Amino acid sequence: MATEEQYDKETVDSKLMIDHDYDGIKELDNPPPAWLMWIFYASIIWSVFYVFYYHVFYDDSNIPDDLKVYGAQVSEYNLEVDDAIAAMPVSTFDEKSIELLSDEASMAEGQTLYATKTCDVCHGASNIGPNLSDEFWLHGNSIEEIFSVIKYGKTDKGMTAFKTQMTDVQIQQLTSYILVKMKGAVSTNTKGPEGKGTDMGNAEGAEDESADTSNAKGPEGEKHE
Repeated sequence: MATEEQYDKETVDSKLMIDHDYDGIKELDNPPPAWLMWIFYASIIWSVFYVFYYHVFYDDSNIPDDLKVYGAQVSEYNLEVDDAIAAMPVSTFDEKSIELLSDEASMAEGQTLYATKTCDVCHGASNIGPNLSDEFWLHGNSIEEIFSVIKYGKTDKGMTAFKTQMTDVQIQQLTSYILVKMKGAVSTNTKGPEGKGTDMGNAEGAEDESADTSNAKGPEGEKHE
């Protein structure tokens, strides 16, 4: 038999419950406080005025003066940017017909670029990249082909694109330095032949496909004269 205390508790609990259940699950009748509901209703009423004021009857007369000044400054800046872009010189550098440079000034600049752009880090003693002083080339040995590799990179081979780090003239100087000064020179890179062999420059013995190599990775690609 239920005690008076148990009866009172059951009566109070029943008053707190909403008179419905879902699969035996009941919900407490616990509404939000009145002050919170009034804020909610007020925000709905305010949103109606907001929509009509800013999206129906909105015109330039409603814009605060400081926003008008800001808008004018942004428009002026955009015009200056457009004028600056229009005034930029159009490059006339022909990447399909590049002159091989050999003057001392270009060679000195090419040597500086080779050192400062970390070329030697990969193509030097670290043996990460191919040896640039032998007669074998992975992507061609013409000045246009080497220029293209330096400028646009070969991401599948780990070669960085330098088009945002050097101008076309600087890449031309660097390419010329590689072909004029480095070809056939003593290199700290000890990698074996990679790519196609050529007979340009000081290369000798390119026709010997069985050329000895100290690198475990043998020649890749075809070899031609």
